[in-house]
Order: sequence, then C-alpha cells, then structure tokens
Amino acid sequence: MIPAEIVARARDMSIVDVALALGAAAGCKIDERGVPCPCCGGRDRFSLDKGKNVFLCRASSAGGDPIALVQHVHQCSFTDAIEQLTGEKPIAAARRAPAQSDDDKNEWREKARLRAWKIWQNGAPIEPERGGHWLRDYLALRAIPFPSWRIKALREMSSLAYWHRSKAGDEFKVIHTGPAMLAAITGPATPEYPTGHFIGVHRTWLDLSRANGKAAISDPATGDLLDAKKVEGSQKGGKIVLREPLTEPMGGVCVLGEGIETVLSWAALHPDQGATLLCGLNIGNISGKAAEQIPHPSLTMTDRIGRKRRQKVGGHEPDLSDTDCLQIPADDFERLILLGDGDSDRFTTQAAMMRARNRFELTGHDAAIDWAPDGMDFNDVLRDRARLISPLEGEMSAKTTEGVAGHQALAPSGPEPVEPTPSALPGISPSRGETDCIDAGAKTGRAA
Repeated sequence: MIPAEIVARARDMSIVDVALALGAAAGCKIDERGVPCPCCGGRDRFSLDKGKNVFLCRASSAGGDPIALVQHVHQCSFTDAIEQLTGEKPIAAARRAPAQSDDDKNEWREKARLRAWKIWQNGAPIEPERGGHWLRDYLALRAIPFPSWRIKALREMSSLAYWHRSKAGDEFKVIHTGPAMLAAITGPATPEYPTGHFIGVHRTWLDLSRANGKAAISDPATGDLLDAKKVEGSQKGGKIVLREPLTEPMGGVCVLGEGIETVLSWAALHPDQGATLLCGLNIGNISGKAAEQIPHPSLTMTDRIGRKRRQKVGGHEPDLSDTDCLQIPADDFERLILLGDGDSDRFTTQAAMMRARNRFELTGHDAAIDWAPDGMDFNDVLRDRARLISPLEGEMSAKTTEGVAGHQALAPSGPEPVEPTPSALPGISPSRGETDCIDAGAKTGRAA
C-alpha cells in the first residue's frame, strides 16, 4: 500500500511540468492551446487545465491528474506512475509520434491565415466620416485622441463572435458576440512583399459601458474571466503598423510598444514627434528568446519533489539565433524607442526590455527604452494628464502628478510632423494571390 501523503504529493505536482517532462510541446503551457498528445500524436488534441491541474486527450478520451497523465503516456500501473512522479524513478519522455511535416505545418498556418483574412475583410472603416464610431468612442474612453492620420491597419466590427473551447469540453462554441476592434498583423518584409504581408488579425472585444472599454467575457462552464483579446492566424515576427514612416526614404524615429493603446497613448503624449508607430503585440515577440535564464529575486516555484526554488526568467542577453521574433532592418530608422510598461513585474519586464534593446543594438540600431512611471503604463499617464487638465474629473494625487511630469521631461525634441496623405501609405498585402485591396469588403462589417 502506498502512503496517502506520497499519493497526494504525486497528485499535486504541476500538470504542466509533468506534461513537459513527458515530451509535450511547450504550447501546452498556455490554457486552451491544443498540442499533439505525447502518447498518441495528432495535432491539437492534447490540452491542460492549469487551474484544475488536469489534462485531456480528446482523441482517446483520457484525462485526469498528473498520475493519470503518466499512466496514459506510458501505459503503466498506478504504482509505477507514482514512482516516476515522486522521484524514485525518473520521468521518461514518451516515444514521440512522427513529427509533422513542413508541408503539413505550412498548410495549417495557411488555413489559419485565410480565416484571419476573412475576418479582416468583414471589418468596417474606423474613420467617423466613413461611418466608424466604435473605435472613436473606445479611444475617447481611454483618453486617446482619435488619430489625425489614417491607420490602414485598424478596422472595427459591430458584431463579432467570440469562439471558445471550455476547459471541460472538446469543441469550440460561440460564447459572446459584440463589437470589436480589428488590427491587421503584417509579417516580415520579403522581396515579393517589401512592406510585409498579412499573417493574422488581432481582435479586441469592446464594451463601452466598462471603465477600460474592453468586454468582460467569462467561461460559461467555470466562470473564469477570459482575455478580451485574441489573435487568429500568426503573430510570430509580426507587427501592427499604426503610423507609417513620414519621410521618404525611410528614416527618423520608430516607436515600438506591446499594445495598440500603449503606442497611441505615447504618441498623444509626444505630439511633436512624427515617429513611425509600431505595435509588437507582446513582449516576447519584441524581446526574442534569451541566451540564458536568470533567477528572479522574489518569485518562487515548487519543483516536482516539493522543493521551493526561485523562478527563472529570461536574462538580458538575446539569443540571436531566434528568427521568430520581430525583426526591424537597421537601415530603416535612425533611432528606435522601445516602450516599457511600469505596471507589470518590474524585474521580468526590465530584463525583457533590456534584452530587446541589446538585440536591436547588436543588429545595428540606435535603441533606447522609454519607461512609464512605476505602477503605470502610458495610457495611465495619458488618462491622469487628462484628469489633471479637466477640473471635472477631479484632482490627481501628488504622486501621480510627479510621475506624469517626470515622464514628460523625457520627451525628446524633434521636427514638426508632416502628415501623410492616404495615397502615400503602402497597403497591407494579403499575399498568396489574393487581390482584394485593404478596404475591400469594408462595407460588410457593420451590423444593422
């Protein structure tokens, strides 16, 4: 008989750590991300629920805790599974199913890209003079002035379905429908597509009755709050172009940040800067992989044998062999400004931003980081400045005022911006033979 405390220790191990040790793809670390099963292969049949600490293989209907996962992969007894999990025997990776061929992977990516392109085509213009209002009202709620230039990479929809697969289910269902902001993601430039081609669509569901303007969408089965932002297609190495270069040939300053709202807020705080504005989608895409991991000074984790250890995060030095992150040719811009948020874990974020700066400098850029004040992002700075200006919104705290003033002192001087004409802005190429212009189908995106 196995002592109850030994069984409990095995059962309480991290399902993610166990799955990775058994050979599951790293994508399983993300909730709702289906990956090949380490036992029976497939494409996306295997997924984890980190909250409940269980797995599910849709093809075989196998599921359960870490003990059940080891039994599923190795077809072993309960006792053997516990011995592996508690360290008496090492956890052995399963014999993996045959790797997916490059042709299969490319076919899957192309299908996802075409689904994204269809969503994008159904979007409507954001400009008020062309009937747009959702994005105008959303930006106003966030104190972001509606851009005076045309942003070809943004569209809106009055009604967009939110598809979700419940952690306990095996199929995607529509759990929410509502207005959304669409953003076209363009991939790296190629000889065929010098300005990049369409690789995916970023969607943000909106609810203008909420303070931050984003919809609160919950899993109907668990009540868990879901992310109001999703990407269809690919985002690896991609970017959202919020303002094209204002000089020909390319040059001047390029500002790169994680989110659309962050970058547009920075632009509103620096109206004298005619900078190119790029959204890099997430910090990992901007920073790239790290050459080494470094210990976090305060965050800890429990390993598979119950020991507490300091968590490790990506260090300051980049892995230059990583080609899946965002690449910006060094001769495109004279200076690159990276935007750092101050409202997330500072140690991890700072390491990633320093890695990004080092990566861009090693590839020939003059790069610098502009940090938002501690505890704030650039939209917080902008909204607090708006409250400071408007007496109807109340007074800011002394700390916030100091933070806003401190950031404004960082604003570099620069030339007056020269507004581009819409005809001067390059389009977003769909690639692979699609001939629709970026505005095609715009009239179909607004519900009655």
